[in-house]
Amino acid sequence: NKKEKLSKISGGQNWVVEAPLVLLFCADLNRSKKYIHVSDTEVFGNAELYTVATLDTALAAQKALIAAQSLGLGGVVIGGIRNDMEEVHNIFKLPDLVAPLFLLCLGYPDDNPGLKPRLPKEVVHKIDYYDDTKDRELIDEYNETMKKYYNERTHGKSSETWAEKSSKAFSRSKRDQIDDFLKAIGFLNK
Repeated sequence: NKKEKLSKISGGQNWVVEAPLVLLFCADLNRSKKYIHVSDTEVFGNAELYTVATLDTALAAQKALIAAQSLGLGGVVIGGIRNDMEEVHNIFKLPDLVAPLFLLCLGYPDDNPGLKPRLPKEVVHKIDYYDDTKDRELIDEYNETMKKYYNERTHGKSSETWAEKSSKAFSRSKRDQIDDFLKAIGFLNK
């Protein structure tokens, strides 16, 4: 079963198995290479086109999630498939220049947990120049907000701060194999 394999690759995230609809989003330059005539086909291996394909894929997934939410569906984006992109590539028999990036799991939510608090606008939105002089104080406040949020959301099972959760996520896996895999399927070769 593909969903079970994807869940395992993603670190056992149950959303993948439980969601009625799971969409795979891929950066795709294969179609362009096949159907657009360019004098230098090596251009498809450059970092700029990979970046554009990745951004286009992320925008498409975000639009799909917003559309689903407007219909009353819930959704979660799963980036854990990048733990083994090669296996996902094989499961779906994807051609070269198609890189699986993430899943979008959709379904009707069992409950309405409300909106997750976001980083303060002043931390992520800078005007005219990058001023982070107030970020430490704002992030400390946000850490306390998230600690309370996770404690309430998990009924006391978790009370981590944003910084603690982020630290674990960044430390957990470097996904060192991604560079080699992307080069093997034709990306980042120029």
